[in-house]
Formats: sequence, C-alpha cells, structure tokens
Amino acid sequence: MRRLVLAVCLVSLLAGCGTFLGENPPPSDERAVAAVEEANSTVAAVEAYRFEMEMHVTASDGEQSRTARVDGDGAVNVSAKRIQATTRTQDQTVESYVDRYRAYQGCQDPWGGYAVENVSRSEPWATTTPLHRQVLLFDRSNVYWRGNTTLDGNRTVLVTASPSAETIESLMNRRQAGDMELNRGSLENATARLWLDPETNRPVKSELTIKISQRGATATATITLRYTDYDEPTEISIPPEVYDDTYELGCPGAS
Repeated sequence: MRRLVLAVCLVSLLAGCGTFLGENPPPSDERAVAAVEEANSTVAAVEAYRFEMEMHVTASDGEQSRTARVDGDGAVNVSAKRIQATTRTQDQTVESYVDRYRAYQGCQDPWGGYAVENVSRSEPWATTTPLHRQVLLFDRSNVYWRGNTTLDGNRTVLVTASPSAETIESLMNRRQAGDMELNRGSLENATARLWLDPETNRPVKSELTIKISQRGATATATITLRYTDYDEPTEISIPPEVYDDTYELGCPGAS
C-alpha cells in the first residue's frame, strides 16, 4: 500500500498528467494549441519563480485504506540553475535542493544527510523544474480550450490536456519509476488543467487528478501547483552540509 501511495506521488510530481485512456483522444483545439505555444514561449524566457504545492492521495486495497496529505513550496532560479523545495507530511519535513546538475534530497533521522543523484543533461536544465515540466507536458499532448474563467478574482484562460502514456513516461525520472515498478497498465486515467494569465501568457495554476492501480489496490491523487513571483529577485542559498554529508545510493532505510 505504501509503495502505491509513493508511486502516485512520483507520477504526479514528476510528470503531471492528463487523460490517457485506451482510446485515442480527439484532435487538439486550435485556440488551445495557440495558448500553449504562447505559454511555452513565455516560460522559456522566465529566469526565476516560486511555487506552492498541495497534494492529497487516497489508496485502498479493498480491505484497508490510507490517506496521505503533502504540501510544500519552493523557489527556482533558472539563471543560476538552482532549486530549493520543502515538502511536508504529517510526520516529516524534507528539504531538497538542485545545484546545476546535482540533486540533493534530505534523509530522515537517525541518518540525516542528503541523497544525491545527477540531473540529466539530455534536455535543457529548465525542463527539470515544476513549471517547465508542466508546460512541456501540454506542449507534447493534445490540448483543449475551455475558455475564460475566474481564479481568485482574476480572469484566466483554462486549457486541458490529453497526453499519451509515452509522453508521461518521457517526463518521468526513469530510475525512480523503475524502483516503483510502474508500467503503462498501472496508470488508469487522469485529468489535467492549466490556468494561464491572458495578459502575460504565464501559468498561474495547474491541477491534476490521477488514478493508478497495482496488484489489486487503487490510489487516487489530486495535486495543485501555483506559480508566483515571476522574475523577482530569487536568491537560493544551499547549506554547506548538503555537500558534505551525502549518500550516492539513496537515503539509508528508504523503501
């Protein structure tokens, strides 16, 4: 059950999702394609931003159920190739950092220290960040125009997407995905939405719901990301101990 919850979190956070059922999705709407192209062009020029995340996961195997809640926030400095993120659950807080092409994730007590791994150089560095990855998902998928909508009192444009299973896989961390034993058949369905500021073409919010099944158990996750402070001064300081106390093979005791 715990592995299933983690698997859903992994897919939601690293890939983002849209509907990808067995049938081919309808062709894209021209207005949605244009909106995503404009957003993609705008995001490509972004040098810094901040984000907030909320996620709720419910898993059940028919006999017992488990609920996990996660929230977090972080900052991205594309120019410096640095990310700082904090995620919080009921019983733990995890600090994570990316410094150019090395990623560090805090390990829990009693070990402490940081698990470290390389960031892929096969694509532009920015595509590893939450905002760019979400926009890339829409750029590679069939997209649909849902019109103007009000979000927190402001006018926005809403676009939805239907990425293929191949697109989902291409945006996942393959090493971690393998650890979770994910496959296309385990991803049953999902929906994604992207709210854009019509004046700047910048994403304001993304939200998705994904359902996954493994070995007779099912889990559903809803994750929301909000993006703010575009190109505001964003200094990301990484504590020295992040570099000094590292585990190359992952955190000890991690399942």
